[in-house]
Amino acid sequence: MNWVVSCTLCGSSYVYESGQGLPDMCAVCYEKGKKEVKKFLEKEKKRKEIVSISIPGFANRKILRTLGIVSHEHIFGVGLVKELDLAKFNGGIAISWAEKVHSGRDLAIKSIEDEAIELGGNAVVGVEIVYKVLGAHNDMVMLLVGATGTAVMLGD
Repeated sequence: MNWVVSCTLCGSSYVYESGQGLPDMCAVCYEKGKKEVKKFLEKEKKRKEIVSISIPGFANRKILRTLGIVSHEHIFGVGLVKELDLAKFNGGIAISWAEKVHSGRDLAIKSIEDEAIELGGNAVVGVEIVYKVLGAHNDMVMLLVGATGTAVMLGD
């Protein structure tokens, strides 16, 4: 039995020649999706192999090519009243704030690594992390966490 169905991604109509398990996308979008998944998996593999360091070079590996500066800034807010829970202080550390700053730092580093991968690199050298308080308004403190470095291609 033939069915005329619409692709949920592009909206085009196509004929499906079976009545069981109707696909929700056309063959063109399906192929695009397979390519995107393959691209995503390749990027994930590269992401696992990338190295980010704060010094300008490696003692045991040679920099083959310098690709350029990579940077990312992440701005987020932390509530003074809600999130400054004095019961959560552990040795003078505001745990909820520390977790947010830590997450912001991880996001900034991941973003510069992704940018380095897009440039064809496999490492980021000279990584610097910057933390800034941008201001406070209505019981909310705005924080900036930024990361910069140089994307490079390393050899063995």
